[in-house]
Amino acid sequence: MTSLFYLLLVFLAIVILLAVGRPLYQAILGGLCLTAVLYRIGPGEILHLVGNVFTHWGSLSVLLSLYLITYLQRMLEAREQIKLAQQDLNGLFHNRRVNAGIAPMFIGLLPSAAAMILCGDIVKEATDGYLEPEEQAFVTSWFRHIPESSLPTYASVLLLMNLADAQLPPFMLAMLGPVCALMAIGYFQYLRRLPKDPGTPVSTDKKADTAHLFQHLWSMLLIIAVILIFKVSVVTAVLFSILLCLFVYRFSFQEVKRMVVSAFEKKLILNTFLVLVLKEFIQFTGVLLLLPQVIS
Repeated sequence: MTSLFYLLLVFLAIVILLAVGRPLYQAILGGLCLTAVLYRIGPGEILHLVGNVFTHWGSLSVLLSLYLITYLQRMLEAREQIKLAQQDLNGLFHNRRVNAGIAPMFIGLLPSAAAMILCGDIVKEATDGYLEPEEQAFVTSWFRHIPESSLPTYASVLLLMNLADAQLPPFMLAMLGPVCALMAIGYFQYLRRLPKDPGTPVSTDKKADTAHLFQHLWSMLLIIAVILIFKVSVVTAVLFSILLCLFVYRFSFQEVKRMVVSAFEKKLILNTFLVLVLKEFIQFTGVLLLLPQVIS
């Protein structure tokens, strides 16, 4: 119980630091320092645990996928593919609310936290002037995570099916109710406050808009297809899509070199790295192994 109480103190310290306005990296650093003190983690062990983030593929792949998806975003932005996809959505549905909800759910098919970067611009475009930045962030995150509850692009769903010895199609059918409930919560709380009219002309050719939408988002669809069909990692699938984009969109060497630098989001990478280090610290303490017993 003492170990669990220490864990509670660590997370409480992080919450308090965030509540008083400290940046996320400072809050996580505070949690790391407190974890080291409470659980008596020595300097040598600290260096080893930090190194684990780079030597364990599970942790390293998170950082790599974060960088690669940001790189893909830079490529799509350079050719205005995200902006054009926004226009396609406007043409298809002519509804600002649909744009703000559907885009995060669609991109949420990607099993990576970094995928939220890709739909942030679309949500911002659809909600600017009507929702505060914090509310825009909530809408993006809320709708992006809805597919995570029921689709086999996520390891948690596949693991659940295996443990329960259940079939995927009946499960996905049974999840329609909860998924609709989650969509309704987000809609009535936030999206209903948006005007339906996106302020663009009504489409006269919805078939063409549908074709154009796939044309502008093929790189995303490819990633999902490669993951589902070939069962590869997110890093491999995104890297494959990036390589194809290089040829399809005919990027010059100078463009490629600039994006190598611009895709490195310092704050995003640093915050994610510190969270991964905190995960290593907590796993090292063994406190996570106690949770099932206590809950039981």
